[in-house]
This record gives sequence, C-alpha cells and structure tokens, in this order.
Amino acid sequence: MIEDDGVYISNYILVTPVKSLQMFPTTYCMGRNARATSQSIVYATNDAKIDIGSRAVLQGEGSRAEIISRVIATDNAKVIARGDVFGEAANAKGHIECRGLMLSDTATIDSIPELKATRRDLELSHEAAVGKIAEEEIQYLMARGLSEDEATSVIIRGFLNVDITGLPDALAKETKKMFDMSLEKVM
Repeated sequence: MIEDDGVYISNYILVTPVKSLQMFPTTYCMGRNARATSQSIVYATNDAKIDIGSRAVLQGEGSRAEIISRVIATDNAKVIARGDVFGEAANAKGHIECRGLMLSDTATIDSIPELKATRRDLELSHEAAVGKIAEEEIQYLMARGLSEDEATSVIIRGFLNVDITGLPDALAKETKKMFDMSLEKVM
C-alpha cells in the first residue's frame, strides 16, 4: 500500500533460462499522489513457460501507475505478459506498455493489457506490440560493417534497454553489468 506522495518501484529482470515462472503482484496506490512503477525485462528461451505481470489499483486522488514490459521469446518459450490498471480515484493516471520480440517461429508471446475505469475524471492508456526484427534494420547495420549476428545483437540490446528506474548509481551500474554478462551468455 502506497500512502500520500509515496513512490513504489519494482524492477524485474530475467535473462537466464527457467522452466516455469509465474508472478502477478498487486500495488495499491491508496494515498494522494501515490506513484507506482513496475518494469519487467524477460528473455525467454528453451521450453520456458512464463506468466508475468503487474496490477496497480489507483485509489488515491492524483495517483499514478506505469507498467512496462519487454519480452523476447525464442526456441519453444511461451510467455504471457500481463498489465492491469484499475482506476478508481479522481485525476488518477495509468499507463501500460507491453512490447514483445519474436526470435523463433515456435515461441509465443501473449500480451494482455487490461484497463478498468470507474470514473470519468481519470486517464488510463496502453500500448502493446509483438513482432519480429525488421529485416531493414539488420540490413542497415550490416551496410555499416556489422555481421548479421552482430546486427541482431545490437537490435536486441536496444530493444531490452529500459531505464531501470529508481536505483542508486552504484547499484544501477552493477545491475547493468550483470545484465550485459547474462545477455552475452544467451546471444
């Protein structure tokens, strides 16, 4: 529960293989101007079955929530990316952003953004997109001297590059270093 002017930030990063993962935490923005941010980065491989997401309930006047997910699925991985914002308070704002990148014809990504509003004086929005790497992007980078594998790696890194909000500088640097090392292993 987030009280008046409180801030809650959740960052979840999965870049190592797992067999199964489910999570769907709920954050209650109860106080005036309470803020919640939930960011998930998922690189799903092998036969992983992943069902991940967040819910924010906006009950405090002027409360805000942002739910962001970036998903890459390869091999036979199955991913469900959920986002749910429930607006109940005056002047509340919520946004869901779900983006998925398919690297295999046998993987699946289901993006499920859900918005619920109980009043007219609030704003809720979402954007969802699932697709493949555009061939033009790979060709562009290859024309500048990168191999196809290098070009693909650059595009994937750019796709997954989400500002990890709210971390102290030292922890942000360490997190980025671990993230980069993990990506090196899977690419």
